[in-house]
Amino acid sequence: MDYLDFFNLSEDPFGLTPDSHYFYPSKMHNDVLASLDYAVEQKEGFSLIVGEPGTGKTTILKIFIDRWKERAEIALIMTPRLSPEELLQAILDDLSIHIETTNKNEMIKVFRDFLINHSLAGRRVIIIVDEAQNLSDGCLEELRLLSNLETEKEKLLQIILVGQPELQRRLHSEGLRQLDQRISIRATLRPLTAAETSDYISFRLIKAGKGSAILDDKTKKLIHKLSGGVPRLINLTASRAMMIAYIGASHHIRKRHVLDAVKHIPDTRPKMGFRLSTLRYTVIAIILMGTVSVLLVGYNILQRSNDSSPTPMKTMGPYLEEKAAPPSVNSPVSVKPDNSASGQRIATVTVRAARLREWPSVQAGIASVVSEGESFEVTDEWTASGGSKWYKVRIPNGGEYWIASYIVSVSSSLSKPH
Repeated sequence: MDYLDFFNLSEDPFGLTPDSHYFYPSKMHNDVLASLDYAVEQKEGFSLIVGEPGTGKTTILKIFIDRWKERAEIALIMTPRLSPEELLQAILDDLSIHIETTNKNEMIKVFRDFLINHSLAGRRVIIIVDEAQNLSDGCLEELRLLSNLETEKEKLLQIILVGQPELQRRLHSEGLRQLDQRISIRATLRPLTAAETSDYISFRLIKAGKGSAILDDKTKKLIHKLSGGVPRLINLTASRAMMIAYIGASHHIRKRHVLDAVKHIPDTRPKMGFRLSTLRYTVIAIILMGTVSVLLVGYNILQRSNDSSPTPMKTMGPYLEEKAAPPSVNSPVSVKPDNSASGQRIATVTVRAARLREWPSVQAGIASVVSEGESFEVTDEWTASGGSKWYKVRIPNGGEYWIASYIVSVSSSLSKPH
């Protein structure tokens, strides 16, 4: 007993080939068809249908063509990777307009006569381009120029572009602005909702002979979740799940059958969910790292703010000592005495505010903050291994601290400062 006989079905309910017999008339799909009918009936110039792969664009086209094939001449372009000249020739061939010449002006003239004759006879002429996102800009411009074939009262040609969402983004570009402005009918095919997915599955089973396959609401909800409501993925998931149930001799397609099925379907949601989860955790990690960085910066600023006022004094503006700090300053253990210093010297502060430190290093604790112009007796000096020099100075209360050489000027004096 084969698969179909086991489920008492006359044909595969979830085939992947677009089949108008299995067209599911959701509100969205019916709205798109109604929009296309309106565009042709009212002789609108351009119509645009976009949708992700598998949302039913090709099936929509089959239904539309079946509706209009007795009342219109239709050129269906399925291979849009053509040059503008090849595109024009393909359109003429599909409309059974045979021209001996390859002169483009002559081709356009014959095509215009064809359009006028059919318009007078009450027949529409429709060009449909499937997978139109693959058209070159030159071909899109060629279609725009063809749409200029009109009378004073009406358009002679209706053009329907069908493609993936990137087509719509391309049309918004500056180079295709004129074409974009001519599109009067726009429709988007979106995935089915959970309720529509459930109805869609039941609809296709009934069309195939109903049979004995049983999919309960939980199973249908899982199929919707894993397929994202994309009809093609719904078909693929349901078909594989039924096959797994058949192998297990079960007429009841359960959640475990669906989960086993999607392991072999790359575009279903578990993989997408994993990517989304990975992205989510990555974003959280970035936010946490950013928060920690902000806290560290804030802490350092707070520390500097606290360090800037160890003793009461009036605000002196920015401390130029920090901005002028040498690129590398060693800790106290790496400095060594410079015994060449002799005689009494006076160090005068040359910046708006300077810090006196407990040892010769910018990492040392701040003992006091002094102002520009203040002078102090130099009692010692140290030179770090990196070359930066520090002076040990005595302040009026008798304490001795260190100040960087690049923020003071040192001169000899015959007497101590008061």
